[in-house]
Amino acid sequence: MCCATRLFYFENVNQIMCSDRNKRNRAYTSGQTLGLRKFPFPYRAALSITSDIDCTDTVYQHKKIQAFMNEEIGIPFTNTFFPLHDQNKLSLLSGTLQDYTVILDHINKGLVDAIHSFGEKKDFNRNDAQMVLDELKKKSCRLEVWIDHAESPSNFCKYRFYGRGDIPGNDAYHFDLTKKYGIKFIWTERLTNIVGQGVRLSFNSILNIYDNKHRKDSIMNLGKTLGKIALDYFGYPKYNYFKKNRLVYVTTMRDGQKIYEFVRFNNHYKGAAIGDTFEDLEYMISKKVLDQLIKAGGYCIVYTHLGKKFNLNSEKGRQAAAALRGLKEEYECGNIYLDSASKILNYYIRHKYLNWSVKAVNGHHNIIIHSVDDPVFGSYAPEPAQLKNITFYAPEKTKVYIQSEEVKYIRQNPPDHTNKQSITLI
Repeated sequence: MCCATRLFYFENVNQIMCSDRNKRNRAYTSGQTLGLRKFPFPYRAALSITSDIDCTDTVYQHKKIQAFMNEEIGIPFTNTFFPLHDQNKLSLLSGTLQDYTVILDHINKGLVDAIHSFGEKKDFNRNDAQMVLDELKKKSCRLEVWIDHAESPSNFCKYRFYGRGDIPGNDAYHFDLTKKYGIKFIWTERLTNIVGQGVRLSFNSILNIYDNKHRKDSIMNLGKTLGKIALDYFGYPKYNYFKKNRLVYVTTMRDGQKIYEFVRFNNHYKGAAIGDTFEDLEYMISKKVLDQLIKAGGYCIVYTHLGKKFNLNSEKGRQAAAALRGLKEEYECGNIYLDSASKILNYYIRHKYLNWSVKAVNGHHNIIIHSVDDPVFGSYAPEPAQLKNITFYAPEKTKVYIQSEEVKYIRQNPPDHTNKQSITLI
């Protein structure tokens, strides 16, 4: 792991040295604490609920779910959409003006954050992809997250549903178009039941799969997870994210291009194929799970379908709503950072590949951000808006520069749960 992704904590030392991937010398004198904080202040973990659009068949259902999550519960989440649908259910190009207008409006407002493949179209081909992408570009709709759907020919999945979207020469090939349009992150059925990604896999995180209330099922799940970890150690590519407990990693598509692939979480004791409904949120984001996530200090992208069993009058529906309110409380208490999948994934990548150094000037510190050394899309000097929420442990009067330009909007934070002060780019 590069220097910029570690948390540095130094006390009362005369000289501190830190080298980045470009071997720059980061020498400075300090009697204070300084380092890159893992999450935005004051949070200790991060989570995004990502809902596939399956079983949300009408605009009325879509609006009802959106209003419940954004207004009644009051938290951000990731909703998705189908561009195409053979049965003309809720989709961008269903031919229904209301579908078209609402989906575009919600994309532009950031309420719909991901594309759920190119939808349910059995004879899907490259021309369909071009038509959809042209329509999105024409309406200035930019999306960065792709989520595979069931057995859609447009999928990228290699191991389960065998999508054809990244196979050159196939009628369904479109990855070159989709990446050029702006997709940065893809999900291809990669799931984990480990609570908290982007942290070292531990014995306790594996043992947490066991649930005394569901002994038989959880023991089976524990055994399956141990098997997947073992297969990863032996180099089996289908489970190449388990032993390192990855959130995001660089993957090479079948056309040779690279992209970021991310992992989603579902720990339901009956498995993700069954426990992927609104009602099942009471299990997936229970107080127990949220406590484990905070303790692990990890990221979590929750896999669900809010349109499945969305019933606020059933007992399990009320329990799911209570779990969502519990999640909001953790957010408001400064424990779990909540946002859309695209914002959390972008934050993770920019944080991980941030190239920065420190310079001592007249007894104070200047943090110099040189670049984000993105291994997929290339190194670049970020704009201030791209570094929103990046937080450094730093003493008062610390200034931040992007190359030679000072960042004007910085918030000085009080001590966090580790009793360290920090500054946040806003």
